Amino acid sequence: MGIIVSLEVKSFSWSRGLLNGLLVAGIGILLGCGGGGGGVSGDSSNLAPGQCSVATGLGNVSYQTVWGSAPANASQVIQIIDADGFVLRSDSVNRNGTLFSDMTLTNLAAGVHVLKATIYNQANAGGGAIGELTQVVDLCSGGTAGTTYTATSRYGIAPTELKVVPGSGSVKEQSITQFVSTGLNGGQAVFLPVGDLRWSVVGGIGTVGATTGQFTATTVGSGAVRAASTAHSLSKSADVDVTQRTTTQGKWTVLVYLNAANDLFSFSTLNVNQMEQVAGNPDVRFVVQWKQSKSAFGGSSFDGVRRYLVKPDTTSAIASELVQNNIRDANGNALDMGSTQTLADFIEWGKENYPADRYVLILWNHGNGWKRSTESLTTRAFSYDDQYGTSIKSWETDAALAGNHFDIIAWDASLMQMMEVAYEVRGFADYVVGSEESPPGEGYPYHLIFDEFRDNPNASSLNLARAFVDGMQEQAQPGNLYQFRKITQSVVSSSQLNNVATSLSALADQLITHRLAIAGQIQTIRNTAQSYSPASTRVYRDIVDVCFRLEGDLTIPQSVRTAASNVRTAIAQAVVYEYSNAESPNSHGLSIDFSDTSTYATFRTDYERMKLAQDTNWNEWLGLAP
Repeated sequence: MGIIVSLEVKSFSWSRGLLNGLLVAGIGILLGCGGGGGGVSGDSSNLAPGQCSVATGLGNVSYQTVWGSAPANASQVIQIIDADGFVLRSDSVNRNGTLFSDMTLTNLAAGVHVLKATIYNQANAGGGAIGELTQVVDLCSGGTAGTTYTATSRYGIAPTELKVVPGSGSVKEQSITQFVSTGLNGGQAVFLPVGDLRWSVVGGIGTVGATTGQFTATTVGSGAVRAASTAHSLSKSADVDVTQRTTTQGKWTVLVYLNAANDLFSFSTLNVNQMEQVAGNPDVRFVVQWKQSKSAFGGSSFDGVRRYLVKPDTTSAIASELVQNNIRDANGNALDMGSTQTLADFIEWGKENYPADRYVLILWNHGNGWKRSTESLTTRAFSYDDQYGTSIKSWETDAALAGNHFDIIAWDASLMQMMEVAYEVRGFADYVVGSEESPPGEGYPYHLIFDEFRDNPNASSLNLARAFVDGMQEQAQPGNLYQFRKITQSVVSSSQLNNVATSLSALADQLITHRLAIAGQIQTIRNTAQSYSPASTRVYRDIVDVCFRLEGDLTIPQSVRTAASNVRTAIAQAVVYEYSNAESPNSHGLSIDFSDTSTYATFRTDYERMKLAQDTNWNEWLGLAP
């Protein structure tokens, strides 16, 4: 059984491209919280897995099992699973011919967890599994002193009833609740055949995983979530009322696709804390889809995918509203945030539930410009999900954003402010914001950017887009966090990018025509122009700096220099606001791939998928560039 429920809402010189919260009750996710425990098996009849509502010390689980008719050399594996579905502790015990066994699992993080026991017909979890049980264990009742919860089990007797936890309650539309069922005989938990339990929904109020018990409320009304044991012809239902989730129109909704299932995870809490600092205006709402993966990075603060509505707070804790937690796919696995469909689903959900006059989409993660990574995980482009080794490719933008328009798309990721990327997304946003460089791992200073949105939500989209640049510039001032880091940031007007593309295509034509005569000059410019995270197959150069160097070399034919000047003019119209510090001095807001022909040959197939290649002759130039 998959046990799932919960959600929370970068200094080191880590960057966004160069490196291989609290669960709260009363928001329609938890059906009750706290109670039970205290050294005996408490009544957890209305508890769903989740964190404690108050600060609670580490707890223990005392597990006692009666072997009954199990083989003399049978064994059990006992797991304590938290609300995210993460196994906090796993232990095992062999029967060795005894009648009963007991064990204590100590120093467990507080919370309402699930104990899962699986019994095998041979020692050391050998042979086949012959039974399993799940039951809720409550470690929240002991306060700061913690508590010990006693859980019991028995094999070889049939259940006379099923218990479903939580037993009843009210939830909001689209909320997700984990239900757990236990077979009982005389009040004692007993083992059921492996895979015996099946879940269903009565009343059309939602959907439930047939084997997981994870319920998603979809329709207002009264109904029930039912567990059934097919082997014992038993069933039990939990009454559920689904209430309407109120939607209100705001002035701005900021959709943050925060994929921290990678080595940037440690910076994600910082950024959500910064959002909480400036979340005081109800007309400017942050809606965050946040993933971490303990299986990929054990230090992660939670496991799985969560959705938050950010709430005002000035502490280091995550105090935002958990709207959905432990979101799973149809197979019961944590969502893949390296998937275009996952991004598309989040956008649809966010706009439907938090409608606004204007929208910002922030893509938070590693980035590699337009292309796949040059590192070992060669399928990467942006939004790296290390749980699955996946990412979204730049040419998959249409699949992720189709049917949507944003006032601002902002890349909180490395190397993404390049012509290939901006041109790819130009139809989806009025303004594209990002960095030519690999910014620090800490990423955007959200509190410095969005204070402008909070205080002036009626300002023009352009003026508010400028806040991204201003915030990074402020952070780069002497004495501030980014003073000695490479900082670039620009705002690009999408409406001007067709003109840039036209001028680049004309420049490509001139470069192709004169390529043999200017081969040496091109190589020099490639080696000296402002570069970004250069690597053997990553040849990203600032467009304006390249053009300045073309224009400044009088040995280059006038037609090439004129074409370069025309590109600069078009860029000046497109890059409406930008900043770069002394660590990246010749940056002007947009980069481009400036590879030579042999390098280009290694990624030609990918590049030809990009709209810039399809609409201009820049790819033809790269295919011939000396």
